[in-house]
Amino acid sequence: MIREFFFGKTKYTIVFTGLLAVSAATLFCCGLVKDSRTVVINEVCADNFSAYRNDAGEYTDYVELYNMSDSEVSGLYISDSRKDLKKFRIEEAIPVNGFFVASISKDAENGFGISKDGETIYLSDEDGNMLDAVTLPRLTYDVTYSREEDGKGKFASLSATPGEANSGASHIDTSFIEGPVFSIEDGFYDEGTKLKISSSPWVNIFYTDDGSVPDENSQKYKGEITLTDASAKENVYANEIMYPTYNPPGYKIDKANVISAVAINKLTGKKSKVVTHTYFVGFDKKEKYKDKQIMSLVFDPADLFDHDRGIYTLGKKYDEYKELGGFTELPEDEVPGSFTDDNGEIYYRSYFTNSEFSGKEWERKAHMTAFDSAHKDFFSQDIGVRISGESTRFVYQKALNLFARDIYDGQKNFAKSFVCNNEKKVRLRKGDGRIIYQEPFIQSVIGETGIPFQDSVPEVVFINGEYWGIYNLREQYDENYFAERYGIPKDQLWTEKNSSVECGDSQTDENYKVLYDVMMNGNMSDDAVYSQVESEIDINNMIDYYCMLLFFNDTDIDGAHNRFMFRSKEPGYGDYGDGKWRFAAYDLDITCEDVEADTVSYYRELDEKMFMPGFFYERPGFKELFYNRMVELTDNELSYEHLSKKLAEWDKMYREQNIETVRRFEEDGYSENEYEKDLAALDSFFKNRKEYVLKMLEKDIKEN
Repeated sequence: MIREFFFGKTKYTIVFTGLLAVSAATLFCCGLVKDSRTVVINEVCADNFSAYRNDAGEYTDYVELYNMSDSEVSGLYISDSRKDLKKFRIEEAIPVNGFFVASISKDAENGFGISKDGETIYLSDEDGNMLDAVTLPRLTYDVTYSREEDGKGKFASLSATPGEANSGASHIDTSFIEGPVFSIEDGFYDEGTKLKISSSPWVNIFYTDDGSVPDENSQKYKGEITLTDASAKENVYANEIMYPTYNPPGYKIDKANVISAVAINKLTGKKSKVVTHTYFVGFDKKEKYKDKQIMSLVFDPADLFDHDRGIYTLGKKYDEYKELGGFTELPEDEVPGSFTDDNGEIYYRSYFTNSEFSGKEWERKAHMTAFDSAHKDFFSQDIGVRISGESTRFVYQKALNLFARDIYDGQKNFAKSFVCNNEKKVRLRKGDGRIIYQEPFIQSVIGETGIPFQDSVPEVVFINGEYWGIYNLREQYDENYFAERYGIPKDQLWTEKNSSVECGDSQTDENYKVLYDVMMNGNMSDDAVYSQVESEIDINNMIDYYCMLLFFNDTDIDGAHNRFMFRSKEPGYGDYGDGKWRFAAYDLDITCEDVEADTVSYYRELDEKMFMPGFFYERPGFKELFYNRMVELTDNELSYEHLSKKLAEWDKMYREQNIETVRRFEEDGYSENEYEKDLAALDSFFKNRKEYVLKMLEKDIKEN
């Protein structure tokens, strides 16, 4: 219904359309809206996690306007206050029949925050005339309150389409009926265990047993389900080709029962939220899972393997590679791994899969259930997951970052700690070689000297019920890590990763670069210069760090790659709160490859800045200090006796799952005998490295 009113020479209109009529009447106190509604509010997002990123790379809330007129319009304002309509000025003209997305942030000048709990948003002109307004309901993350038809029509909860027509948006449920109830919790059960799912008598229950999202087209629940060992089922997700050279396992991998159910009202069609549980049946007879922490991750399969939005697949990014190279008509086995274009630029296939995409837009929701090593205690939580790492993005068993966020289930931390207290983010890290635990093993050795390292636990992972191998679940170098481990609060933390600021402020990088400049160009034999450097960097930490790099022959590091440093901004905070820069162990995948390698010469040839101890050689007594510390370490933490004993302990933790993971992703026939050979090669490196690393250091000290 439309009613028009004239005040003077100005005509006002009230538009009543369903629910909007109530909002308009409440909003305008008899609802006066100027008839010059050439520009209207078209879409509002009040809880933007990943739906829209502005030109500055920020994920702010936004208001989309639509210009229905035949001329561009300027001089408009957006506000969340009826009494102050000019809070946010739109500086640009809105094009004819076009969209304008206003990035709204309370942190911006003249900005404000849009409440996700619901409020009213106003659009006005230069003269203070109200042109449009909409009262928002409570909105969840990335859900918008938008017109179903651009420029007119009623509002609804839709998926985000910032700057694009709303006709392409999907309706999103914002209210749910009560969900189905499972008779047994997640866990480990015997063959033949019965599962019952119940709900109200006026609903139907539909379920899936493969991790997919149930709807009215799924299996209808008609009675109790008998649980059996799902490993007998055919592989599904393991057969997805995530890289052209991947060969799916030629055998049936182990599987869990993943039961997801939804209740749907028989009369109204309203749905409940999906309820998911994971059941491991018959696993008590499988020794390789004994005493292992186990995690189940359940995704909407499209979030992993859909061509456009899947994060674990070749997808649209691979199509780009084939188009750039002119390979669209070639059979898959003939597409080359790289090519050079007419300008001499080289393109590598490994960088062209959907897994290369990063950022919030490529984070996907998953339901996680994590069991302790006794398989008795567990917790479940909805979390966010992203593909992690650099080179690991194109391998088959991909590293995953796990995020606890309140947008998923109201919890900002993981309900239970994996490694460190109050964790918000952890990483499921794959092994780079066939000894999957080599990198975390080396990190733990480095940690014995007091150098900060990322502690970890072995974690067997199942994705949508299918075996995904053993990972190394580890803590991350974030604000929580340094607050919990070393008592450095967030506002005092400075960190540099790969010579770029990760945590800090405008002073962080400047301080870091000034320190480097003094070390490179200052005379360390000058007491004043040395005193300045010593006040800014922990010399003993630096010596220990480089001794470790040299011993383990780390060849995947330089000044801007795989190097992490931290400090407290000011002295007086925690164990390492003296305001000095320190190294932390970081990304040690490519190590222990050549026992005779002269790693010092490698570093000096790579980049003179890479071998920091070299800056201090001119300081009287430093060469002896450095060399003697290497001798001390190789007699203790880096002695063969210590390393060999520690390696045996890690072997015991990982052996069976290490073998099974290599079989799953690399080679069906990988055997325990081959594993023994790989392990023996690593052990041999530890046994013989001392001789070569001391000779290497003696040579460098003599020549420099």
